Amino acid sequence: MITSSYPRHAGDGAGSFVGSLARALVALGHTVHVVAPYDPVVAAMDQGGVHVHRFRYAPSDDLCLVGHARSLQADVRLKRLVPLLMPGFVAAAVARALALHRRERFDLLHGHWAVPGGAVAGLVARLTGLPLLISLHGSDVYVLEHNRGYAAIARTVFRRAHQVTACSEDLRARAVAIGLDAARAIVIPYGVDVARYASGDGARLRARLSIPQGALVIGALGRLVHKKGFDHLLDAMPAVLAALPSAWCVIGGEGDLRDALQAQAQSLGIAKKVLFPGYIAWQDTPDFYALCDVVAVPSVVDAAGNVDGLPNVLLEAMASGRPVVASRVAGIPDVVRDGSNGLLVPPGNAQRLAQALLLLLRDSKLREELGAAAREYVAGALPWEHIAHRFEALYLETLASKD
Repeated sequence: MITSSYPRHAGDGAGSFVGSLARALVALGHTVHVVAPYDPVVAAMDQGGVHVHRFRYAPSDDLCLVGHARSLQADVRLKRLVPLLMPGFVAAAVARALALHRRERFDLLHGHWAVPGGAVAGLVARLTGLPLLISLHGSDVYVLEHNRGYAAIARTVFRRAHQVTACSEDLRARAVAIGLDAARAIVIPYGVDVARYASGDGARLRARLSIPQGALVIGALGRLVHKKGFDHLLDAMPAVLAALPSAWCVIGGEGDLRDALQAQAQSLGIAKKVLFPGYIAWQDTPDFYALCDVVAVPSVVDAAGNVDGLPNVLLEAMASGRPVVASRVAGIPDVVRDGSNGLLVPPGNAQRLAQALLLLLRDSKLREELGAAAREYVAGALPWEHIAHRFEALYLETLASKD
């Protein structure tokens, strides 16, 4: 696997779905090597049997801006230095992959994100003759839609790949519009570790945040960037608090919009009931969901056209048995059936979001029913073992096509 993001330490959520897939494939008996960039926060961790190889591409730590959610400013535009760093990134990644192949003799290459991981994997495939698979994750397709140069590179790589997977039907359709052959494009959603999210303890976090026992909590989690739609959740909260003054809202995560979101909460007069606890380590996410009575996933297509592929937060909350209120956008309707295992609202509509949140907060039985249905759905359709089997079948098909 060649990727621009991969968990850098035990609490890291960056590229966590790539890490989960790699570990699940190891559990199926495969040998998995991951080529990923160095980052200054990399620390020793249990890799679950995956061989992880980091490469350096920048002369200093403060220039490690490619991947790990560092490349985009608030997820709406590439940081100015990133294109200048890209040649060094590609050269270092290709060199590391080629050296590993000479030693390990890989059977297949799997590039994550069309650029830069897919482009690097495509170049290595051309130099080695190895079969190639590419997976799209969301921000890569957004970059292709707004950068003709990268789009041209991606189209060349797409033609070399046996198949290109997308985590949602919306993402697949957008990639086809860019130039991906529809016959090569398939949807394989992310998975989730269902057992892990059955063991959360919300009491510890409730105590840490000084939220009274019995108070209802709306939770949201993710990078504080425009496409997550947290500003619309804040706009919905005055109506929620007017009807249920004892409710709380907790928005976990860090990002470029933290100051703006806190200022928005202050201007709306709800700052005392909306908490921003900051970074939530990946291993603590089960506790975060256990704290929540309802989880909001208010994703939007932001002003620049960027949107989530399939939010991991959505799948994790559902695995935790929490009722979700989510936007009807991107890959979310692929897994949330409105009124059956969650509630869907129009993206960016604070009034409808407030109504859905109040419906659940006022009805404990409905919360329990939707939460149970959500957990049952992901447990049946989206455990990582199941998703790994789908990729395994695709790998075997790719190898057979080469023969």
